[in-house]
Amino acid sequence: MRVCLLGAAALVAAGALLASSGCSNRLKLAKGEKGEVVKAEGWAPIDPKDAYGTKQRALAEAQRKAVERVVGVYISAKSRVNQAVEVDQNILANVGGYVRKFEVLDEREEEGFHKTRIKAVVLYEKVGQDLKKAGLIRPEAPPGNPKVAVLLLTKGEFARSTEGRAAQGVRRALLELGFQVVELGEGQPALRKSTDTATAVSVGKSLDADLVIKGEAEAYALPRDPRLGGFISYRARVTLEALKPATGEVVSSKVQEASALDPSAELAAGKALDTTGSMAGEAMAAELTQLLGQRVNIALRAAGMKSLEEVRRFADDVRLLPEVAAVTLSSYEGEEGAVFTVTAEKITADQLAAAMLLMRKYAITVGSVTPYELSVHVQGRP
Repeated sequence: MRVCLLGAAALVAAGALLASSGCSNRLKLAKGEKGEVVKAEGWAPIDPKDAYGTKQRALAEAQRKAVERVVGVYISAKSRVNQAVEVDQNILANVGGYVRKFEVLDEREEEGFHKTRIKAVVLYEKVGQDLKKAGLIRPEAPPGNPKVAVLLLTKGEFARSTEGRAAQGVRRALLELGFQVVELGEGQPALRKSTDTATAVSVGKSLDADLVIKGEAEAYALPRDPRLGGFISYRARVTLEALKPATGEVVSSKVQEASALDPSAELAAGKALDTTGSMAGEAMAAELTQLLGQRVNIALRAAGMKSLEEVRRFADDVRLLPEVAAVTLSSYEGEEGAVFTVTAEKITADQLAAAMLLMRKYAITVGSVTPYELSVHVQGRP
């Protein structure tokens, strides 16, 4: 059995190694790297004039399939289809960056194809990190996928130069939790400084928004502290209300405070407003998600699965439960198990456990259960 290592020029290096009979040196994972063994098979049409190229294309496809299996752990098949171009460009175009080493298990020719089966060590944690950086691990949209407008007035010192910083933080938090955020047009600058209910309702209707988040933000200097050296501390306070433009009904309200440091007073104020806006937006988005559909997020800790492939299959099967809206892998620690975030419809963790016990593919043992956490041991049935 040949063992081959991938370097920066993945396909060229792979070809050179396959051509050599001495490629049995194994590469250990670097400190901090987490890899998982994945089996995959790649096919390539046989080109009688280019036997070597045919083999390389089959090998490259096998590596790609190995990485695709790991991608499937982090995002559902539906999301994978919807984001196919982005995944191809950001992840699968550079499989050599994720396959640390591989073994060629066998090669054969069937029905006009050269088929190569490999066992590859894929850096699953790096795949997850890069998917997240590329914005491909996206939360499911809140129930109803509402459009939200943000109207926030900045008051106090540096109000002119820091205008919009708190609103920026609120919008960012909403986007990260799956909300659609609609922006005011360039011809509506005056509305940005008006946060009364009548204006909020008018703006919401003009933008066809389902919700309007309005409020005020203010930053103020804290007393000088000699222990901070040359840094200046500012504290910001953000108040938010979410209302329905159709009725004017206030459905949620939040108040948040936070501080920030900087040698510049103006920059410290801006940082405090941005941070506080983000924290307030995150808290409100979480509450709105619950209110919109009474969905709950349950932390599912699952042990007993021996490979990332088993974790992927288990996640796909949990997604099929009628009570489950989404399943996202939060962490994976090999034999210690995986942690998922399960978004469920109007059920608690004990009800989710009861539904999982009916899954015929698995022998599931339930450990601890709290309203929003569930620990299980999973074993596939023969």
